[in-house]
Amino acid sequence: MARIDTTPDTNDHALKIACHRCQTRYRVRPANRLTTSARSTCSTCGARFAVVSLGPAAEIRTVAADSIPPSEPPQAHSTGRPNDTHPTQQHCSFHGAGGILLGIQIVNICLSIVTLGVYHFWGKAKIRRYLFSQTSFGGDRFAYHGTGKELYHGFLKAMLVFGVPYFSLGGAHTLMALPRWTDLLLQSLAALVLFLYVPIAIVNARRYRCTRTSWRGIRFSFRGRTQDFLALYFRGWLFTILTLGTYYPYFQTQRQAFLHSHTYFGNQRFHFSGHGSGLMVPFAITLLMTYAVLILCGITLVLQLTNAVLTLLLIPFVLGPTWIWLLGQKQKYFWDHTTFGEARFSSAITWQKLFTLYVSNFALLLVTLGLAWPWVTVRNARFFTSTLSLQGPTNFDRVLQETTASSVTGEGLSNLLDAGFDMD
Repeated sequence: MARIDTTPDTNDHALKIACHRCQTRYRVRPANRLTTSARSTCSTCGARFAVVSLGPAAEIRTVAADSIPPSEPPQAHSTGRPNDTHPTQQHCSFHGAGGILLGIQIVNICLSIVTLGVYHFWGKAKIRRYLFSQTSFGGDRFAYHGTGKELYHGFLKAMLVFGVPYFSLGGAHTLMALPRWTDLLLQSLAALVLFLYVPIAIVNARRYRCTRTSWRGIRFSFRGRTQDFLALYFRGWLFTILTLGTYYPYFQTQRQAFLHSHTYFGNQRFHFSGHGSGLMVPFAITLLMTYAVLILCGITLVLQLTNAVLTLLLIPFVLGPTWIWLLGQKQKYFWDHTTFGEARFSSAITWQKLFTLYVSNFALLLVTLGLAWPWVTVRNARFFTSTLSLQGPTNFDRVLQETTASSVTGEGLSNLLDAGFDMD
């Protein structure tokens, strides 16, 4: 069934459909998939209407939905595209270009300088709109609806609620002569504030970005509660510290399960079936390798051996590839255990390709003194989208739009920390 945008259409060249009762016109999305007897509800008068005739004209005739027998088979409008009611596999792809992104970035930098940094938020929203609009899934592209004004207001709220207390507590000793125990107490409170607003930023930034992201006119949403994630976050770090890091893969998997399983597309929910034990082997290998290299480097430095400097090269040339391998294993495991309805996501990422990507990106940034950032961004987007697919039967026409509220404070926290919390 065709999806109908419930916003009155203002584009004279778009295919339009009108409610039979109040004659409010709407834009059909996508127009080439409109079918006879397709049904929708008018957001103005609440009437259910159905399409009874198709054609290339701007206006399409409708009647009351009750007057169309449910058993009447729909007649598909010629699309030239395969039916996506039950596809077995759908792929992601990225179509952006580094040159275009460079042009956007140059304008953003110039306007940010003129406005003393205030335009940074509008520039960030513009970059996101471009990147999302160049990302497609199943042949349709995503859209980003966030604005620079929202990001700016979110940043101000985050500074007021969390930034001011943190910097006041952390910098009090530089302005006043305080007793040592008072200074330690204030520093501990500042660390507690930092610890608390990191998970708050993660949850609420994800909530905001989901509600500002759409595909085929239907928006995503995140419905996880902040207090639940705070409890998970505190428990995960506590057990990780007590177990000297061995609990970390379980913590990471629980974190990912919370984020994925509380994410919705319209009224349909994503699910996550992973368990920390699935990452335990690669994490244990990486952790043991890290301990071995660091201990070896420490011994050579303490004993002042002649090959101490050469031993330090083990950190970038041995630990670097090892942690990239772990990152590839983690990304693949997380996506391979994420489902939507009866379909399952599949990641074709390999550590060799990921290592080549990171090394080449580092070389590009190093040689160009950072000017190749737009091309690095495009390379990353093209790589990660090309390795992701959704396999299994899907029926996106059953997905209905639901409205959820979101705050931009979490997104402001993300900007405050400059952590770049993106959708995983």
